[in-house]
Amino acid sequence: MNPCVFVIFSLLLLHAETIISDQLGGGDDNGVIMRKCSDKERRALLDFKARLQDPDETLSTWRAEEEEEEDCCKWRGVTCNNQTHHVTGLDVDRLGLVGEISNSLLNLSSLNHLDLSYNSFHGTISTFIGSMTRLRHLDLGWNQFNGIIPRSIGSLTELTSLDLSYNSFYGTIPPEFGNLTNLQYLYLRDVGRCRVENLDWLSHLSHLVHLEMDGTSLAKQNYWLDVILSLRKLSWLSLDGCELSQVMYPYSSSFLNSSSSISFLSLRNNNLTSSMYRWLFPLTNNQLHLLDLSSNMLDGTPKYLGNLCSLEYFAFDNNSVVIKFPDFLNNLSSGCTSLTLQGLFAGHNRFIGTLSNEILTFKNLSILDMSSCSLGPRFPKWIQKIKNLTSLEIPLSYCQQWNFRHDSSGVLGHVAFSINISQSLFQQLQWESTRFIIKFWQQF
Repeated sequence: MNPCVFVIFSLLLLHAETIISDQLGGGDDNGVIMRKCSDKERRALLDFKARLQDPDETLSTWRAEEEEEEDCCKWRGVTCNNQTHHVTGLDVDRLGLVGEISNSLLNLSSLNHLDLSYNSFHGTISTFIGSMTRLRHLDLGWNQFNGIIPRSIGSLTELTSLDLSYNSFYGTIPPEFGNLTNLQYLYLRDVGRCRVENLDWLSHLSHLVHLEMDGTSLAKQNYWLDVILSLRKLSWLSLDGCELSQVMYPYSSSFLNSSSSISFLSLRNNNLTSSMYRWLFPLTNNQLHLLDLSSNMLDGTPKYLGNLCSLEYFAFDNNSVVIKFPDFLNNLSSGCTSLTLQGLFAGHNRFIGTLSNEILTFKNLSILDMSSCSLGPRFPKWIQKIKNLTSLEIPLSYCQQWNFRHDSSGVLGHVAFSINISQSLFQQLQWESTRFIIKFWQQF
C-alpha cells in the first residue's frame, strides 16, 4: 500500500473513532469508551431543578455547563442504568426543596424510582404523573401537596410501593388504585381530609403486605373487615383515626371463618368500645408481634389476647373508661403472651386496683409504662424481681417513696426505696425513659 494512502486511511479511521466516542459520551485516559446520560435527560433534570428553590444548594452538582466530563448520572440523587446510562432513579428526599413537580420528568423515559419525600413540594399533582408508567416506586410523602389525588395514578400498574402520606389532599381515595395489582406497600397516612367511598378496590391488591390509611375516614365502609381479611399477604396494618366506631356492619357472617397473617396491627384513636373484641379476633394470630389499641374507650382485654404466642409489644394507653387492673392483667397473662411480651404501654388509664405481683408472670418484660395511672398506694417492691426491665414509667406519687442508685443486679440500672426523689431528678429520669421508648418505636 502506498505510504500516503496508509497515512490518510489511518487518519480517517482515527477521526471516525473520535466521532463515535463523542457520540457515546467520551472516553477515559486509557482509551476506554465511557457513556454518559443523554442530553435530553440532562435537560429534563435541569428543567426540573429550575422550578425549585434550593436554599441549601443541595443540588449544586446539577450544572448546566456543557463540559465534556459533565454527566448527570453523577449528580446527587440520580441513578442510571449501568449499560444504557438512562436515568432510572431520582431520589431527592430530605433536601429542603420547595416548588412544584415539572412535567419535564416525562422525558426520563426509563425512570422507575421517584422519591420526593420530606421536602416542601406544593400545588396539585398533575395528571401527567399517570404517564410515568415505568415507575415501580413513587414516594411523594411529607410534602405540601393539595387538591384531589389524581385518578391517573391508577395507570401506574408497575408500582410496588406508593406513598402519599402527610399532605393536604381532600376528596376520595381514587378507586382506580385497584388497578395497582403489583402493589406491595401502600402508605396513605394522614393524606389530608380524605375519605373512602367504596373499599372494594383494595381487595384487588392481592400482593399487599403493608397498608397504612391513618386519618382516612372508613365510617361508611360496611364489611371493611372482609376486605382486609381477603389480603392474605398483609402483615402490617395501621388504621389509626379512621372512625371505625361509626361503621354499622364491620363484617359479614362469612368473616368468622377467616384468619390473617398480620404481625403489626394499630387501631388507635377510633373511639372503639370493648364490643370491638368480637371482630378483632380474626385479625389476631400467632404471628402478631405488636398490637396498639391506645386512645380508645376500652374497659379491659379479652382472654384471647393472653394466647398470642408471638406478641412482644402491647400498647393500651390513654383509654378513657374505668378499667379493673387485676382483670386486665389476668386476661393478658392467661397464656403464652406472658412468655413473649417485652413491652407493655398502659399509661394514662383509669385503672382501679393495685399494681400486683401478677405482672411477674411476664418473664421477658423490659418496658413497662404505667405513667399517670392511679395504682398503689405503695411502691411495688416486686419491681426488683423483674430482671429484664430497662425502662419504667410509673406515677409521680410513687416517686415520693424512692430514690435511684446504681444497682449491680441490672434492675433498670437503678433501685431505691424510702428516700425521697426530687422533682427535677424524676423529670430527668422520665426523659431518659422517653428517649428509650422513642428509639423503640422508630424501629417500626
